[in-house]
Amino acid sequence: MEWIKRMSLRKSLTVIILLFVAIGVILYTLVMNIIRNLQLPVFDNYLDNLTQFIKMIPPYAIAVSVPIIATAIFYKIKLKAPLFQLNMGAKRIMENDLDFSIAYSSKDELGRLCESFESMRVELLKSNKELWRQMDERKHLNAAFAHDLRNPVTVLKGSSKILQKKLTQGDLTIENAQESISLIIQYTERIENYIQAMTSTQKLESLTIAPSKIDWSILTKELENSLSILSVNTGKDIQVFSSNHNKQPCVDKYIIYNVAENLVCNALRYAKSHIMVDISCDSEKLTLYVSDDGSGFSTAIIENGATPFLRDDDSKSEQNLGMGLYICRLLCEKHGGTLTLENHLAGAKVTATFYF
Repeated sequence: MEWIKRMSLRKSLTVIILLFVAIGVILYTLVMNIIRNLQLPVFDNYLDNLTQFIKMIPPYAIAVSVPIIATAIFYKIKLKAPLFQLNMGAKRIMENDLDFSIAYSSKDELGRLCESFESMRVELLKSNKELWRQMDERKHLNAAFAHDLRNPVTVLKGSSKILQKKLTQGDLTIENAQESISLIIQYTERIENYIQAMTSTQKLESLTIAPSKIDWSILTKELENSLSILSVNTGKDIQVFSSNHNKQPCVDKYIIYNVAENLVCNALRYAKSHIMVDISCDSEKLTLYVSDDGSGFSTAIIENGATPFLRDDDSKSEQNLGMGLYICRLLCEKHGGTLTLENHLAGAKVTATFYF
């Protein structure tokens, strides 16, 4: 029946009907010949009556039975398999299950319909995968947004508490008040710029940098002030080392601050008592080292690197989303640099580079 399967629906239906009409005619002829050749005198009257009856019903019997049988055969050969495939596919799509395929090899109208249905399923699957990818990217972006706002907010709270403490103790002077207020203004502007950048960004990789020349002394001083505030009430000591020179590196200082604060916050989470930050600069790049005296990075982090939502197995903080190192890696790469994770004898060490 493969040759019928390759025909169009109209042609195959016509062929099947004609075939069964021919079969009906042949059967009718055979039956009539058999009856005529019977020589049973004892049953002559009965045979005459039977012959008359058979002569009356064949046209009606053929007219009714041939279409019924032909339709049943036509349905089984041409309609059953593709309709089953299409019905199954429609049900699975309604259940949001696109992990299947429509396979019907005939080139007739239903075969082309199955091909179109399969193409639609493939396109739906692609669209869903893209939607899932965008949702996953948005999840990363929201997590990064929430993660990176914590550090500036911490600096703002720390500066406010310092002002309040000095005001209460009567130690507030114009000089130390100006220093805290300057830091508050700086980080308020930073939060504002960050919110604007993240609001207009669809994914982390599309963040842009805005490098500009900045005095080395200003860069290191602002960085040291913000890092010292992050360590307040942690019981852990931060030492910041920087080279003394008069260079003006062309960098995006907010990218540098962001990476440094994320790395220090991560170190504060795992360090026992001491964190060391070393920042240096040459003619091509700015390099930032952050090391601590903790237990070092886990095997999973060393093997997988700075990937999103990857945390140490012993992380006890529910607020630790595992985004800090991932954000640092992306920001370093945006600045043409790299982020390297390693363990040393005293604990963990991270090296961040930013090329001009």
